[in-house]
Amino acid sequence: MDLCFSVFDVMEIAEEVEHKAARFCLKAAERFADWERRNMYYNLASWRAKHQQAWARIRQEYSEKTGELGTFDPDNYVVSNPQVMAGLSCFGTDANPHGQPTGRETRSQIVRDAIRRSEGVVIFYHGLKEFACDPASRGMIDTMVDEENRHVRLLNRLLDRVQGSAGGYAGPALAHRAGEAGAGGSAVSHALQHH
Repeated sequence: MDLCFSVFDVMEIAEEVEHKAARFCLKAAERFADWERRNMYYNLASWRAKHQQAWARIRQEYSEKTGELGTFDPDNYVVSNPQVMAGLSCFGTDANPHGQPTGRETRSQIVRDAIRRSEGVVIFYHGLKEFACDPASRGMIDTMVDEENRHVRLLNRLLDRVQGSAGGYAGPALAHRAGEAGAGGSAVSHALQHH
C-alpha cells in the first residue's frame, strides 16, 4: 500500500494528534484526587486543545487559499482517515494501562511525562515525513516538529520551576505557557505562506 500525505493531510494528522493528546490529559486528570495535580493535567489538556484549534484554523485557511481538501481514497483506509495515523503516536495508546498515570505521580513526574510524550510526537512526525508527498508536505512536517520541540522547551522550563518550588503550584505558569504555545499558530501560518 502506497502512503502519500499532502500538506492538508499532515495538518489533519497534527490536529488529530492534538485531539488525542487533550483527551489523554483529561482522562489522566480523573485519576488524581487532589486539585493541584488534577489541574496540571487540565491545563495540559487545555494547551493541547488550543493547538488542535490552531491546526484546524490553519488547515482551513490553507484549504481556502489553495482549494486543496483532504485525501479520500476508498482503496486506502489509512490515507483517508487521519485518526489512523495519529493513533500511532504516543497518545494513541489508550488501551495500554501501563502508559496511563496512576494518580500517585508527583508534579515533577507529570511534567516529565508530558515532556516524554512531546518528544514521542517529534519522533512520530519524523517518521511521518517518510510518507510526505512533496517538499511542501515535508516542510509542513518540519514546522510541526519545530512547534513540538518548542513545547518540549516550554515544558522543560516548567519542570525547572516545579522542581525549584518547594510546594508552589505550577498551574498558572502552565496556563501562561499554554497562551505562549497558542501563539505558535502565527509561526505556523507564516510557514504556510512559503508553501
